[in-house]
Amino acid sequence: MHLLTWECFIIMTLNAVQVACSFTMKRNQLIFPKNQQKLEFDTLALPPRRGRGRGGDGPSRKPDDDGKCPPCFNCMLPIFECKQFSECNSYTGRCDCIEGFSGDDCSIPLCGSLSKGNNERPIRQPSNETRNGVETCECDAGWNGINCNICQEDEVCDAFMPDPSVKGTCYKDGIIINKSFQGCDVTNEKILEVLKGKLPQVTFSCDKKTNECNFQFWIDQIESFYCGLDNCSFEYDLQQNTTHYACQDAKCKCIPGTMLCGANGSIDIGEFLTETIKGPGDFNCDLVTKQCKFSEPSMNDLISDIFGDDCIRLKCESGECIHYSEIPGYNSPDDNKGMSWQGNLVLALTSISVLALVTFVCFYIAGSPMFRSTDDLNSKDTKKGSRILLPEDEDNDFLQTNNAATLTFENISYRVPQLPGDHGNNNSNNDNDDGKSILNNISGIVKPGQIFAIMGGSGAGKTTLLDILAMKRKTGIVTGTIKVNGQTISRKDYSKLTGFVDQNDYLHPMLTVYETVLNSALLRLPRSMSFEAKESRVYQVLEELRIFDIKDRIIGSDFERGISGGEKRRVSIACELVTSPLILFLDEPTSGLDANNASNVINSLVRLSQHYNRTLVLTIHQPRSNIFYQFDKLVLLSNSEMVYSGDVSKVNEFLRNSGYECPVNYNIADYLIDITYESKGNLRARERERQGRVSTELDLENVGGASVEEDHIEDRGLPRSLTQTEWEHYAIHRDEIRNLLQDTISRDRGDNTDDNEHTIGSLNTLILHNKFIEGVYFADLKSDIDDIMRAQGSTMNDTTGETRTGTSTLSVPNIEKGATFFQQLVILNSRTFKNIYRNPKLLLGNYMLTILLSLFLGTLYYQVTNDISGFQNRMGLFFFILTYFGFVTFTGLSSFHIERLIFIKERSNNYYSPLAYYISKILSDVLPLRIIPPILMAIIIYPMVGLNMRDHGFFKFIGILILFNLSISLEILTIGIIFEDLNNGIILSVLILLGSLLFSGLFINTKDITNVAFKYLKNLSVIYYAYESLLINEVKTLMLKEKKYGLNIEVPGATILSTFGFMVQNLVFDVKILVMFNMIFLVVGYLALKWIVIEQK
Repeated sequence: MHLLTWECFIIMTLNAVQVACSFTMKRNQLIFPKNQQKLEFDTLALPPRRGRGRGGDGPSRKPDDDGKCPPCFNCMLPIFECKQFSECNSYTGRCDCIEGFSGDDCSIPLCGSLSKGNNERPIRQPSNETRNGVETCECDAGWNGINCNICQEDEVCDAFMPDPSVKGTCYKDGIIINKSFQGCDVTNEKILEVLKGKLPQVTFSCDKKTNECNFQFWIDQIESFYCGLDNCSFEYDLQQNTTHYACQDAKCKCIPGTMLCGANGSIDIGEFLTETIKGPGDFNCDLVTKQCKFSEPSMNDLISDIFGDDCIRLKCESGECIHYSEIPGYNSPDDNKGMSWQGNLVLALTSISVLALVTFVCFYIAGSPMFRSTDDLNSKDTKKGSRILLPEDEDNDFLQTNNAATLTFENISYRVPQLPGDHGNNNSNNDNDDGKSILNNISGIVKPGQIFAIMGGSGAGKTTLLDILAMKRKTGIVTGTIKVNGQTISRKDYSKLTGFVDQNDYLHPMLTVYETVLNSALLRLPRSMSFEAKESRVYQVLEELRIFDIKDRIIGSDFERGISGGEKRRVSIACELVTSPLILFLDEPTSGLDANNASNVINSLVRLSQHYNRTLVLTIHQPRSNIFYQFDKLVLLSNSEMVYSGDVSKVNEFLRNSGYECPVNYNIADYLIDITYESKGNLRARERERQGRVSTELDLENVGGASVEEDHIEDRGLPRSLTQTEWEHYAIHRDEIRNLLQDTISRDRGDNTDDNEHTIGSLNTLILHNKFIEGVYFADLKSDIDDIMRAQGSTMNDTTGETRTGTSTLSVPNIEKGATFFQQLVILNSRTFKNIYRNPKLLLGNYMLTILLSLFLGTLYYQVTNDISGFQNRMGLFFFILTYFGFVTFTGLSSFHIERLIFIKERSNNYYSPLAYYISKILSDVLPLRIIPPILMAIIIYPMVGLNMRDHGFFKFIGILILFNLSISLEILTIGIIFEDLNNGIILSVLILLGSLLFSGLFINTKDITNVAFKYLKNLSVIYYAYESLLINEVKTLMLKEKKYGLNIEVPGATILSTFGFMVQNLVFDVKILVMFNMIFLVVGYLALKWIVIEQK
C-alpha cells in the first residue's frame, strides 16, 4: 500500500487532464500510431458527448496531428469505459447510465429532476450560479442534490405511482424502501481544513432489488472518484432509529484530472483506489441526527493515517418516492369490521326509495283505462242496463252510418320470381321467365250490404287475392286496379277505411275480451271522441257479435285456459269492427272451427253486412251449404285463373250452361272445389283406370257422345262413382278437351314439360274459365263495374261531393286521426303492465332469483378481506354478477318473439306508431326487469360482502350495474328484432355474450394482446367496460396486503388493477362508453323495428 503524506494533499490540483489518443480505423482493425507506447496528454479536456436522444452526438470531432479523426465512442472498445460502473450495452455500444448521469461515458451530471428520466433531463450547463467558478445544477421544484436525485415534496413523487389517481410520498427518513438517494456533506474537520473552503460531498444511492449501491465523492461539485458496492444487505432498527447497510464487495475508480486524481501534477490515488479498495463497505446512519459514516478497511486506514479519523463522517439528506403504505412502521387498515352506521343508513334510505317508487308507479298505472274494472263501470250512474248514456252530440249507434263503400277490382294479376328448379314443375299456363303467375286477370265487385266470398282449392291464390284487395305489402309484382266507390285512393287512406282479420288470432292472452276490444278502440278511434263514447262502441260491438257475456274472461293461450276458438275469432272481428270500417276483410274466418262456431261467426258477419250496410270480403275453403248460400258474391279461383266471379245465386246456372251439373243433395261448394282441383294422378292415369274398369281398348275418340250422355241422364239419380261421372262429362266435351290438350301439350313441350302432367282439375279450370270469359256472366260483371265508374264520374259536377245511386252514397268519407303519441304510449304501457299483472311469473321469477342469488353470493363472499385473495374474490364476484345479468337478458328474445306477430298485425292495421310501441316496450318491459334487480342485488350484497363505501361507491355500483344491464338487454332485444327466427337469435346472442366475456379482462390480459386482429375486440365488449369500472370503483382506494415469506407485503389496489391490464383513471370513461352503448343499441333497435319488422306477404 502506498503511503500518502500530508504535503501530498496540499499540492493536489483542481483540474483534470483527459487523455486523447489518436488512431485510425483501417479494414475494420484498430491501429494505433507509431508512438503508441507514449500517449500524449495534449489537451485539457474534450467536451464529452451528450447521451442519445438529447440533441445529437455532441460537438464535432477535430482531426489530430496526423489529420485523422479519433474514433466514435464505443464502450465495447478497450480504450473506452463507462463511468460510475454503468453497464455497457453490447447492442448499441453506449453506456446505460445510472440515475443522475449522462454522456457517452456517463461522466456528466444531470440536472432537472429524477422523475423525468435520464433521456429527458438537462445536463449541467455553465450558469450564473457557480461555486468557485464551477457550474452547478438548477433542479426542478421539489428536487435537490448535486444531480437533483433527492425529492423534497410529496407532489413530485406522484409521477412514480402506477396511476395518476394514486398519490406518492417523499420519504426522507433514510431507510431504504426500494431505491433510495442520499446527498451528504463530509464533516471530518481535518479534511475540511485541508481543502481550505472547498466543499467535499458524497452522493450515495442503493437499490434494494439488486442489492447494489453506488458512491460518488465530489469536491466543489466536481466528481473526484466513484465506487460500486455489491452484495449489500440493508438493515434498520426502528426502536434505535438507525440503519446499517453492509456490502461485501467494493470497487472504486478515479476521475482522471480531478482533485485526488492527478489534477495539475497532484498526487493520484487512482491506483490505490483500483488496487486496494475491495470491501467490505459499511454505511451507518442515525435517523434522528442524520449523522452517518462510511467505512471500508483500506479507506479507513488511509483516512486514519492522514487525518486521524477512523472513517469518512457525513451529514446526509435522503429522499425516496414511495407510496405511503410502504413507509416502515405504517399500520395497514384492518379488514372490514362491518358497515358503519352511515352505510346502513344509505342502504335503508335506498330500499325505502325503491319501494316508494314502485308503489307510486303501481298506483299511477292502476288509474289508466286498461285497469278499470267492468264491475266499476257497471255500477256507475252513467250506465243504463249495459249501455252508456252519451252526450247528445255523440251518436250512440255508431254502426249506423250514411257512408258506404263499393269495392271494385279489375284485371288483378300477381307474379313472383321463379325459384331455381321450379321450371316445369307446375301446371300453370302463365309461367315464364319473368316469374311465376299466382293470379291472372281477376275481376270482381262487391257492394255495401254484401258478402264477397273468395273460394278455391289449396294453393289457388285465395289469401293472395285477399291481401292484394286489402292493399297489403307483397313481395311480388301486382298489376290491376282497385277502387272504392269508383275512386283510386292511397294505401294510407285505404287502410283507414278498411279492417283486416287474419286467419290466425293474434291476441294478448292475458287480456280479457273487453280489454282487448277496448285497447283497439282507444288506439284507433278519433282522438276527439270521449272515453265514454269509445266504451259505448265496445259494448255495442260485443253485443252485436254475441260475446258480451264473456267480456270478463281472458283470451287464454296454449298454457292458460281461456275462450273458445270461435269466440277468439269473433273477438278479432270485434277489434276491427269497433272502428266501424266500411270494408272488412277476413282471411278464413271459419278455419279451425267446428260447425257450430263457424255458423255463429258467419251469422255475425251476415248481420253486420245486412243491418249496417257494410262491405265484407272473405276467403273460405269449403263452407257448408247453408253458409255458402248466405254469401252474395263469389269469385272461384283455380290454377291462378278466375273460373267464376259474380252472384252466388247464379253459379249453378253457370255450371249447367257450361255442361256441369251438381248432383242432387251434393254441397255446391264441395262440387266447385272437386271439379277445379285435382291433386292425385293425371289425365292419362285416369284414362287407364277407366279402360281397366270397362275392359275395353277404346280411346277417347271412340267414346260415343250421345249414348254416354243418355246414360248420364238416365242414371243421374243412381249412385255412381266420381270417376264415372267425370268421364261422362269428358265424353260430352271430347272435342273441346281434345283441342285444349293439343294446345297445352304444344305449349308445355315448348317448355320441356311432360305432356302427361295435366290433371282433370286443370282441364276443368280451362273449360270453365273460357266459358266464363266468353259468356254473359263476365259481361254483366264488366257492366256493373262500368256503372260504378260512371256514377263516380257524375260527382265531378256535384258540389256536395256525393252521388246517390238508389239509396247508396258513393263517396270516400273523411277519417279523423286516432290517439295521440302520448295516448298511444300510455295505453300500450297500461296493456303491458296488465299482462305482467296477470302473468307475473317472469317478473317475480326474476326478482326472486336475484334475491336468492344475492343471498347466496353474500354468504359465499361474506366480509371479503383487503388482501390479494380478497381482490381475487372481488374479481370473481363482479364477473359472476355481470355474467348472471347478461344471460338473464335472454328472456327479452322470447318476449319479443311472442309479440312480433301481434305487433306486425297491429301496426299494419294502424293501431300505433312503431316509436310508441318501442318506447312502451322499453318503459314497461325492459326497465322493470333491468333496473330493479341490480338495486335489489346491491342492497343485499353490499353489507354482506363488505364492499367499499368510500366516494359514494354504493351508488356508483348500482349505476354501473344498471347501465350494463340496460345496454346488454337492449343489445339482445335488437338481435331479437332483427332475427325473426328465435333459434338464430339465441345462437347469435350466445356468441356475442361469450365473446364479450372472453375479452372482459379476466380470462386474458388485454394489454398482452398484440395481434391486430384481436387487439381491439375488447372495445366491442360491453362486459369489459362494466367489469373495469366495477373493479376501479371498488379497489382503487384500497390498500391490499399479503403475508408472504414471513413479510407483510402491501400493494395499492391501483397497482394490482394495472397488472391485470385495467386503467384506474378510466372510471368516468367506462361509464361514458356504457352510456354510448345504450344510445347505440336504442337507436339501432328502433330502426330495425321500423324497417325490418313490417308486414310483407
